Amino acid sequence: MVDSKEIIDGLVKIVGREFVKTNSEVVAECAVDNITPMAVLFPKNTQQVSEILKFANRENLAIVPRGSGSKMSLGNPPKRLDLVVCTTRMNHMLDVDTANLTITVEAGVKFRDVQARLATEDDRCYLPLEDLVTEGDEFICSDRSHSGCFLPIDPPCSEKATMGGIVAANSGGPRRLLYNLPRDHILGVRFVAPSGEIVGAGGKTVKNVSGYDISKLMTGSIGTLGIICEMTFKLLPLPEQMETLLFSFGTFSAACDLADRIFETSLLPAAVEVMNATAFANLKINATPDFTSDGYVVAVALETFEDAVKRMATEIREMARDCGAQGDASLQNHSHLQYWMAVSSLDPILAARFSGLIKAKLNYRISEWKDIFGFAHNTLSENKLEHVISAHAGCGICTISLLMNQGGNGSMDKAVEVMGQLLKRSRDAGGNLVIQYAPSAVKKHLSMWGEPPPDFAVLKRVKEQVDPSGIMSPGRFVGGL
Repeated sequence: MVDSKEIIDGLVKIVGREFVKTNSEVVAECAVDNITPMAVLFPKNTQQVSEILKFANRENLAIVPRGSGSKMSLGNPPKRLDLVVCTTRMNHMLDVDTANLTITVEAGVKFRDVQARLATEDDRCYLPLEDLVTEGDEFICSDRSHSGCFLPIDPPCSEKATMGGIVAANSGGPRRLLYNLPRDHILGVRFVAPSGEIVGAGGKTVKNVSGYDISKLMTGSIGTLGIICEMTFKLLPLPEQMETLLFSFGTFSAACDLADRIFETSLLPAAVEVMNATAFANLKINATPDFTSDGYVVAVALETFEDAVKRMATEIREMARDCGAQGDASLQNHSHLQYWMAVSSLDPILAARFSGLIKAKLNYRISEWKDIFGFAHNTLSENKLEHVISAHAGCGICTISLLMNQGGNGSMDKAVEVMGQLLKRSRDAGGNLVIQYAPSAVKKHLSMWGEPPPDFAVLKRVKEQVDPSGIMSPGRFVGGL
């Protein structure tokens, strides 16, 4: 391999001196689990990404892609790291085709900007944005400036996250109950393989795939198979009415009873979130009531036609009263969106407050959600570990954040032990546990991806075929891929 000066000079020829950053402040900000890259690159388009990967493949340089940084805590520490390729300059919306309910964007476009761009003429948007001006100086092919559509995904860190990062992590939240995950809405993808080859798959129609669905393969690959540069998604018309119902309960069994009764009906809520009081208290937005009990809160999101929302709200309130709800509130339209924005923003808020934060996502058979939630809550309480816990009822997902600061009081060792117990319990329930956030020094003691899936051998073969040199995010993915 050539020396570092020749490497930097070669990269400068590709993206320009201004967009090859080697100063300590930038490389430290873009470090991955305290591993600092030689340089951080800011390409402006897919062709420059291709040239970077050709160069890196030739010189055997390890690369980790990066958007806004909201997903960089996910995964194992990289085995090696030479370059970080940041997509923030690739922030153009290439085609907004509201007539056919599709949108094509570059990887660096922020999710918030997509939703703002799709706002209606009366500034009605699917995110509670006071200013609907997008951050990117994007070129839009469509001649319609207002569409009344939205991109129906619900990622954490929705105000900061980029579309490339959302797709790379297949990132979803509580409203996946109604809208599913990003992989269910992606129609096409254009990415650069580790060899530097530009690969396109899919397109603007739903039935356009023959052979392997490369778009689905890239979704959730967290940069191990290449760098996602462009994506096409299907859109939905904005819901006519949006409302969130909040109910407080003194016991977990009462909260569960409400969730179960909702799912026994034909009602179609967008989300049914069951959380402990600590989770609700940390949301801290003005629109929510002050439920001060040490119990539980159930949040039900309704997003559909106005008459249907009214009918569901009436029926669910009656169920909640029958289940012994101690308090209730209703948040409509803008307040509804503010609430779910706060849910989406909880992770970075907690990470800023707790230097030892560990967040885990448990999945399991949907029928076992109450047992998993109860086991997790009791185990953490018995070990005196302060925690936030929420269940996406009906989805088979539970998220747990341990509210700790790094120190020598032994709580971190206890947390690692408890995570092992939760992993075993999830496996017994037919699922797994993934650590989504943890201090870099603790990651080596945790099973970041839980147990490898049954098809791990297939994943390994795909990685070896696509990236034989192992330059893309080496070691970060499942099983150290």
